[in-house]
Amino acid sequence: MNQDPGSITQWVKLLQAGERDAARQIWNRFYPKLLKTASKHFRKNSDPATSGEDIVQSSFRNVFQGVMDGKYPRLANRDELWKLLFVSAIHRIRSHYRAQNAQKRPVYTREPLETLDEALLIELKNPEALADLSDYMEYLFGRLDQEDPSGQLRQIACMHFDGHSSALIGKTLRQRKYKDLQKIQWIRILWEECYH
Repeated sequence: MNQDPGSITQWVKLLQAGERDAARQIWNRFYPKLLKTASKHFRKNSDPATSGEDIVQSSFRNVFQGVMDGKYPRLANRDELWKLLFVSAIHRIRSHYRAQNAQKRPVYTREPLETLDEALLIELKNPEALADLSDYMEYLFGRLDQEDPSGQLRQIACMHFDGHSSALIGKTLRQRKYKDLQKIQWIRILWEECYH
């Protein structure tokens, strides 16, 4: 098969016309590159049931079906096709991580002090326990400072501990709420790593 850059353009046109052999040719050309890219972005995956290959196959299937269904009528060359495959793969990786993190999110409940173990409350009044707790908290905040020397993660964590909403944190720090939610999730991940 012709390996010049124009061949991709021809295969795209054939795929738009419903020619399935063009899909195989495009697969052969782009699969290794997309797999390498997806695997790089997917290396923190802890789910053995899903791999970079699954992401790439799903992306190709989605893009090919969209092209054959006329969803991308302006798709005209190799660069546009690569961008479409890349964006599809990245979108699937992010969706996978979101779903994975949503399943792991712990449910915190605030119990009234009366329901806490009385022995635990007495132990927390011990100066040594308070010092240990203070040291541990400083260790956790120090981990945030290692990750973000500007101190913004520490500030977000303190505000979150104080019960401030993400919207208020965002307003105070002059950034979007979703950025704060991402940083709160990042803080949780960093602290869970410290715990294990």
